[in-house]
Order: sequence, then C-alpha cells, then structure tokens
Amino acid sequence: MEPTKPEVRRAVLARRSAVPAVERAARDRAVRVLLGGVIRPGSLVCAYVPDGGEAGGPDLPQALADLGARVLLPVSPAVGPLGWAPFAGLGDLRPGRFGIPVPSAPAEGPERIADADLVLVPSVAVDRAGRRLGRGGGYYDRTLALAGPGAHLLAVLDPEDVLEHVPAEPHDRPVHGVLTPNGLLDFGTWHSPE
Repeated sequence: MEPTKPEVRRAVLARRSAVPAVERAARDRAVRVLLGGVIRPGSLVCAYVPDGGEAGGPDLPQALADLGARVLLPVSPAVGPLGWAPFAGLGDLRPGRFGIPVPSAPAEGPERIADADLVLVPSVAVDRAGRRLGRGGGYYDRTLALAGPGAHLLAVLDPEDVLEHVPAEPHDRPVHGVLTPNGLLDFGTWHSPE
C-alpha cells in the first residue's frame, strides 16, 4: 500500500531533523555554491527563507542577491495564493504569518510570480517525475498556477529527499528539477541560463 502524504512528510521531516548541524551547514554551503550555475545576473527569482533544516539554509535569499538576482519572498495571506515582497537583505526580514520571515516592504499581488525567471519552491520531497510534496497548506500549489510559461520551477532538497514516488493529487503542481548539494537533477524540462 502506498504511503500517504502525512506519512511521507513525517518520515522525511524526521530524517531531515536528524542531519547533524555541521553536515547541514556543509550541505547548505554546497547548495548556495551550485546556485552560481543556475542564477543569471539580473534575473527575477521568487524564493523563500528555508527553515527547520530545509536545504539551502536561512542565508539562501542573500546568496541569490549576491549572485545578482532580484529576489522576491513570499508573504502568506489568510487564504489564497502568496503575495511577493522584494528582498532587501537578511536584516530587513521580520516575522510574518506562521512566523515565516518576510521583507518589511509591502507585498505585491500573487500575479507577480508571472514575471519570475526562476521560482524556488519549498518542498518536503520530490520524486523523479517532478511531483512535489509540500507542507500541506496548498499555498504554493495555488501560487504556482500563476507562474509564467517560461519560469523554471526548482525545488531545493537534500539528495535523500528525492524519492522514487511521491503521492500526488490532480491539483499538485510539479517542478522542473531539484537542486541538491550534489548538483541539479533535471526532469527533462530544464534549460540552463545562457
């Protein structure tokens, strides 16, 4: 019998929390270095601030900005798709809904994601068909429906969080690839920046 979404979430999050701090820091540095091969200076990137042991670490938005990207971070509304606010540095972040760090600037509407060249999508796990398992709130599935046709959707994960199969439903939005500390896993739709 196939595991349910909550079962997969629990297993992955338990494994993720068991990664020693020194190894977590090394993995996060590797992800941020590999972003240099993905980010084109001047590109617009919808990103997020990883927490709870998520790959990339809390410095991820700053690493993107240091590579020359214009970075937008999500702002969670009470319902509906995510809004987006411009990232102005780690020191500018404040706690938002659910305690998630958000920029101090007012959020723009959900449609702002349509302008993104790259969307980094927080994920618990992804399978080799690009099916993504999130935290269960549905914010990203509703938001990714608004992404432009040229936007690349990329999950950032530890290698062991790329699974053979992730349970999915028709409303779940797939990603084009996964960036791990070991490199970029392309699901056949990724085009590297020129």
